[in-house]
Amino acid sequence: MKRVLTALLGCLLLSAPALAGVIDDVRVRVALPDAQRGEFRQEKHVATLSKPLISSGQFIYLKPRGLLWRMDRPYASDAVITGEQLIQQVRGKTIARVEARSQPGYSSVSRIFMALVGGDWQALEQDFVIQGKVSGPSWQLELTPKGGLFASFARTLTLSGGKTLEQLDIAEKNGDRTVYVFSNVREAGRLTAAEDALYALK
Repeated sequence: MKRVLTALLGCLLLSAPALAGVIDDVRVRVALPDAQRGEFRQEKHVATLSKPLISSGQFIYLKPRGLLWRMDRPYASDAVITGEQLIQQVRGKTIARVEARSQPGYSSVSRIFMALVGGDWQALEQDFVIQGKVSGPSWQLELTPKGGLFASFARTLTLSGGKTLEQLDIAEKNGDRTVYVFSNVREAGRLTAAEDALYALK
């Protein structure tokens, strides 16, 4: 679950007017912010380990319904992340449930993560100092937490991409790093019956 929550869950220091320009430039480059699906690969680099811990799978993001995170390797696991709750299942059995009403910190994590996936950069300004640059069709933003939960463990979050978010690199204060690489990102299209059932979990 920590892996999901951590999921959830540029290089030029800019003045406020210039920053707004960079965010606007990024926004016009990013497509499919409200309904998308694709593949992900996660690499967890632990300072005390010689090799990263690797996982992979598929995701679906629908702005009104939240994020469906389906891990295939090293084992199958499904997680549904919304503003109200996180539910994680293995082989159809719920193994974890986090609700915002009982764990206030979850609301902050889910809100930030949805803003990251959905490309709501202006919303992220509430929680991060943002630096960035744009080069042709490519862009990069570096987010430094101002405070709160993310500031307790993360030094920076670096996002990069073109028409979609292609990589998210979380540098932690303890020296660990988590890198997400997103590929084959496309319009979400019609959900399968299994996907719709996962979104309906309560």
